[in-house]
Formats: sequence, C-alpha cells, structure tokens
Amino acid sequence: MEYLLFKTTAFLLLGFCSCQNGLLLNGPLNGAVGGSVKFTLINPPSTQPDGIIWSFKGNREVTIVASFGESEDPTVDYVGRISLDKTTASLELRGLTLNDTGLYTVSITISGVESRGETSLTVFAKVSTPTIESSGGTLIAGNSSVTLTSGQGTIITRAWTKGGQPLSPSNRTTFSEENRTLSISPVESGDNGQYTCTVNNLVSSARETHTLEVNYGPHNVHISPLDVVTSGDRVSLECLADSVPTASLTWMFNGSETGSDSQLIIDKVDHSHAGKYTCTAWNSVTRLTASAEQMLHVTEDFSAHSSPLSGGAIAGIVIGSVAGAGVVAGVIAFGLKMAEVW
Repeated sequence: MEYLLFKTTAFLLLGFCSCQNGLLLNGPLNGAVGGSVKFTLINPPSTQPDGIIWSFKGNREVTIVASFGESEDPTVDYVGRISLDKTTASLELRGLTLNDTGLYTVSITISGVESRGETSLTVFAKVSTPTIESSGGTLIAGNSSVTLTSGQGTIITRAWTKGGQPLSPSNRTTFSEENRTLSISPVESGDNGQYTCTVNNLVSSARETHTLEVNYGPHNVHISPLDVVTSGDRVSLECLADSVPTASLTWMFNGSETGSDSQLIIDKVDHSHAGKYTCTAWNSVTRLTASAEQMLHVTEDFSAHSSPLSGGAIAGIVIGSVAGAGVVAGVIAFGLKMAEVW
C-alpha cells in the first residue's frame, strides 16, 4: 500500500513539474497548430551551461538542437523554428504541427556534470466553427422529431444552449456521441428558438447558432371582448390566434362569410349588425383550424331622439305659468272678501 502511494505521488509530481536528475521543466504543455510554445527550466542553472542538447521523442526520435560553447547545430527539420537561450537553456518552438506532440528532453552540462529533465507537449488543431445540421425537415408540434448535429474536429467538449440557457437531458431531449448530437422528440411549440453549440479544446473555442422553427397551432383563438355597442358607433372586432406560421382568418356573421382580415370594422353600426360573429383560424402547414365566437348587441342612444324646446314654446310656457298664477291669486282674494261679508 505504501509503495502504491509512493508511485502515485511520484507520478503526479512528474506530471506537474517534469523533474528528472534535478532539472524541473514547465509542463505538460498544450499548443495549437501554427502556434508556438516555450520550454523553460523552473530551476535554471546559476551559470551558463557548457553544453545544451534538446531532444524529441514522439512519432520519431530526433535531436532538436545541440549547443556547445559558441556553436549551435539544429536538426534540419527545426531550422528557423526554434530559438535557444544559451544562458537559461530554455527553448522556443514555433510553427507547431500535430507531429510535434510527444516527449521533450533537455540535457545540460556544467563543469562536466550532466543534468537532465523532460516534459511533454500535446498539439491540438484549432477547432473550426461547427456546422449545425437539422434532420427534421418541416417540424410540426407534437408530430415531428429533430436531431441537431455539430461538426467534427479535435474537440474536447461540446455544450448546447437555447436562448443562452444550458440544455440538459429530459424526457424529450437527449444527447449522444459526446454531445455531438441533440435530439428532441417530439418537438413542441416551446422548442422554437436559437440553439447554440459551443466546441472547445485546450487551445481554442468556437460556436455556431441554428434557429429552430416549429410549426404549431392555431391555439387560443379569441375575439376582442366587445359585446354591447351603441347604434351609430364605429366598431372594430379583432381576432387573435397563436400560430406558426401566422394563421389565415375568416369572419362569419350569423353564418355568412363577411371578412378575412384580423380586424372586422363597421364604420356605423345599427341593429342589422347585431348577432353572432365567428372567427376561424387556419394553419396552412399543420392543416388545423380553430374558432372563436362573439355575440354583438346594439343599443339605442336615446339622447339622440330628444329635441330642445323652441323659443316660442318656452315663451308660451312662461306666459301660461304667469296667467295661471294670476287666476290662483284672484280666487284667493275672492275667498277672503266673502269671509268678511259673512
């Protein structure tokens, strides 16, 4: 058990600092095709080495460069691709290719004493912008399924979002092939929107967005809530329906077709317009219809039938009132005189 623990600890330390015979190198390193990396000693020598040799072991074994004193002899494949710091023994490698993935070893000699160290490099191709392909064709809510597939490449992770929110598996949503595909079955109206696939590796990231259109409806057909109007008013009835694509509308009045726009306008309503109005919505893709009804009642504006009195009529009323008052006063005076006689 103690031996296993020792080997595990040693492995972790080597993976982190790449130490061997006293030289510690940075790494493990990751690089991108066409990019560059720099191998450096964490504990560089205190004096300039007498000799430096960098070697590579991957799909082949080769000496990258050997430097002794003033001389520097890079291998042909590395001419123009490397820079060696003779003081610190660090090495920069440019123009990376996938074949540069492997193990890198440095050996330095100071006063006849040789020290060695090694590290590793993994070169990744930059991820390309994924192409999202939809397998579903024309999608109808409740009846269709769709699979979104992202592109290939040197990809470490793929992540899917809808409207900026992460997607996770559900009873209708599944992922496969390390998130390469996203499947929804069946699709529903709420699945409309923008789906983004983000791909990453250790050196790059890219994303692509696909708009998913699910045809549905018509649902929730209703007519603007207007049931009692006054004769002579201008009336506008509006029909609304949830539908993708937009539904075609037909108006019926007491069983007879009377319009096909979202609004039915009556400039001056009268009693002949009272009755039942029906709006029918039709979706040309789902081939579904739905209707709503509204009763319209028309009342009279009685204030429109009352006419003001003419000036002569008003004068007659005043004169009549005055004459009436005089008769009443005469009767009262006659009664008083009769009372004195008696």
